[in-house]
Amino acid sequence: MAHLREETLNTYLALLLDSYEGISAAAERRSTAEAIDITVVHGSASAPVPIFIEAKIGDTPSKRRNAAKQARSRLAEQSRSLAFGLCYPDHLRDGSLSAQATQKAVAESTIAFAPVNRYEEDLIWREGSVADLADSLRNADLSRQRVADTIAYAVREAAEMLLSSGCAPDLALALALPKTSKDIRAASLVASLMLSNAALLHHRLRLVPALSSVPSLEEALLKPENSPSAIRDAWRSILSIDYHPVFAPALAALNALSDEDAREPLRWIGDNAVAVADELATLRFDHAGSLYHRLLASAKYDGSFYTNNTSAVLLARLALSDGTADWSDADAISNLKIIDPACGTGTLLMAAMHTIRDRHERAAGSQSDSDPLHLALVEDVLYGLDINRHGVQLAACNLTLGNPRVDYRRMNLFTMKHGPQADDQVKAGSLEFLATAQDKRDIASLAAPLPSTGDLEAERAEPGASPNESLSGLFDLVIMNPPFTRNDIRNRQYDRDARSALQAREIEIAAFLAGRDSSAFRAIDQTGVRTFFSPLADALLKKASASLASVVPTTALTSASGASEREFLAERFQIETVLTSHDPERISFSENTTIHESLLIARRPGQERSPTRFVSLARMPRDTHEAILLADRINRGGPLGDWGTEHLWPWPRVRIGEWTAAQFFDITLAHAVHDLAALAGTVLTSAGALCRIEPGGQRIRDAFLRNPPANLPRTTPILWDHSNQIQSAMDAEPDVFAAPKPDRADYANYLLTKSSRLLVVNRLRTDTARVSACYASKPLLGSAWIPVTPISPNQAFEHALCAWWNSTPGILTILNIRAKALDYARFSLDSLRSLLVPDPSRVDITPLADAFAATRGNELKPWPEMHDCPSRAAIDEAAARVLRVDGRTIAEWRKRIACEPTVSKAPYRHVA
Repeated sequence: MAHLREETLNTYLALLLDSYEGISAAAERRSTAEAIDITVVHGSASAPVPIFIEAKIGDTPSKRRNAAKQARSRLAEQSRSLAFGLCYPDHLRDGSLSAQATQKAVAESTIAFAPVNRYEEDLIWREGSVADLADSLRNADLSRQRVADTIAYAVREAAEMLLSSGCAPDLALALALPKTSKDIRAASLVASLMLSNAALLHHRLRLVPALSSVPSLEEALLKPENSPSAIRDAWRSILSIDYHPVFAPALAALNALSDEDAREPLRWIGDNAVAVADELATLRFDHAGSLYHRLLASAKYDGSFYTNNTSAVLLARLALSDGTADWSDADAISNLKIIDPACGTGTLLMAAMHTIRDRHERAAGSQSDSDPLHLALVEDVLYGLDINRHGVQLAACNLTLGNPRVDYRRMNLFTMKHGPQADDQVKAGSLEFLATAQDKRDIASLAAPLPSTGDLEAERAEPGASPNESLSGLFDLVIMNPPFTRNDIRNRQYDRDARSALQAREIEIAAFLAGRDSSAFRAIDQTGVRTFFSPLADALLKKASASLASVVPTTALTSASGASEREFLAERFQIETVLTSHDPERISFSENTTIHESLLIARRPGQERSPTRFVSLARMPRDTHEAILLADRINRGGPLGDWGTEHLWPWPRVRIGEWTAAQFFDITLAHAVHDLAALAGTVLTSAGALCRIEPGGQRIRDAFLRNPPANLPRTTPILWDHSNQIQSAMDAEPDVFAAPKPDRADYANYLLTKSSRLLVVNRLRTDTARVSACYASKPLLGSAWIPVTPISPNQAFEHALCAWWNSTPGILTILNIRAKALDYARFSLDSLRSLLVPDPSRVDITPLADAFAATRGNELKPWPEMHDCPSRAAIDEAAARVLRVDGRTIAEWRKRIACEPTVSKAPYRHVA
């Protein structure tokens, strides 16, 4: 049988790729051995980004290595390029087929391909169709970092110039920013970012015929002596036509500067904008969100931890799967409504937009026309709300760089008023929709009608414009990453009175909601603002065929305080997928946070409820290419392979808020926690029913000085730290002698009455922890430890509790209440009180008390080595007798805990 030559397949593949929107592909004839197999032009004609594809016939490890090696050699030849390795399946060698049949075979085959970089040998190969390859080529991430770094460098340099010129206070005034000394430095950064975005869009607007009379950015920059004036004039002309959200703040900043102060920063920003604007428009990602977040320190005040681009693509593709809509029908797509009620710089909206465009281009093929679709998405489909005015302005620029013909007067981006207002009212941002009821029949009516300009800063269009449609039950998808900062550190941009007034307003909204929907009210935890967004999403979504996609703190899925929110979500939605990272290196889906996060996908329920898919990632996707691969695998429902594990969690457990599967990579441990919970009321009961567990570590730090000055006597013994070197056995001694703060002496004396010899952990690092409860020679307070005092004093019970919390079942229950992060866990008092412990009124606790006596002074190995710890094994034998279970079962749990990635801080290893 005759075999086809490789260049023949390359020709057919190039023809197929060339039919996809945004891709221009050509195969090169192999006139020499050095010819490139396929060249794809990625980007516009003015800023081409070539992607070189090197292909081999046959998908074997050696063929993949050879294809990658050749692709990498192309990168060495051209610095401004991308490269892919590719392997055709072996059956395409068949040369007996006609040309038409061969091309069809290529179109229908599964091809292996991988983006290749200059340095890393360990590539991530993807197996997919030609359409999958086209998706990856369009979303090639290897140039994104270079473009983002170019913009970031220009913004930083311009900000330093503005700061050194002393004009930051004027910029803060012009941009309505706070004027504290810390924020003054931020003013020059915000101003530079606003100038940069205006310059990027200005360069793109040269493509709009209606603006042909406006000098281009390049023309304005050619006048070095009066370039600030030339750019001001150009931006005024643009602003008189449209583009208010982008050019109004930029012009405000520019007008606050003298020509002398503005000239060099503008030239720096302008030159970089000309260099990257066209390429940026093709890369389909939010360049401003991560930059804005990295440059500014506002996140801890307003909770604005922006979703990174990779995570946004993953969430959007999970939510907008192939079955969500008829993606081939542009009119049907234009009728969709999607909202992010905390949109920031628009990262999630951009991900949704590009996911829809990819779905449409793939479904419609060569018949697709993405330009009108882009306009429809930005003007009719996508809605965004946020309290951060500058974030909304950046979102407007992000969404339109790809098509500068967008009519900004039709965009649905709104800056929600937040905090004290000029009319002495206080507003709570997007939460105000929950307090605008017109129809009292159900919660959805609380979002109707949309508040007028009295409640919005009308960034949607020219000043004074306002939306007129109701948002109640309007949306097909709510996609969001709600702010989650605690009240005690949130809203620090306001003074104390204003913060109190804002929290009072949030309490009013919750109380208003209580009278309309008790389930929604119970879902709210008023120590923060995040949980308000679950009832808000429910109110915004249609009552049928609607979806919720959200980034959530992982511990909100398991903590005792989050149970009511989980029950509310399960009542209103089919919880379809929960995706949690167990990658020791990357635990978050947001930028610059140490909080462990998960992705939640939920749909309006049908008549039958299904189990929930809990996906545990062994590693997080490193770029958009991998995010697409992962999302498609999850959506197809096939095996995840090296990505991680997927398990179905029964609906009855989900309905009552038992979402334990999110906490563990190994589903066996989640089932073990469920089995222990089944013993509540028989062998086990809650610790809070038998003990007082207080005070929290923060109270100790508020009342005592760890390192007091010499004039204050160190009189108070405290177990302050959780050191795995000092605290290696259950027996404990104080590690600090502290002094009461002079102004808190009475409070310190009150806290001393809460001292106890038994203490349970308040925070720990799972990879180094040895001891999770300890017993001291005399009563102590703790900072990283919480005193535990039995309501009915009983030393044998104290000893048994100490042993229980150091046993494998006790550790398992502690792991199930982790807060903030799964690997550096914090434990709230409520969660500690909810821990299940042996009930001495129902079971003999003597074996545990005896095990404590036998092992109390022995060194316990760290949790990653707990499977090989004789003292822990002895304690576990006692726990097995108390629980009346087979000791081999607990020994198996012990092995599995040691293998958990968030315990071992290493990739998961299967239990032997």
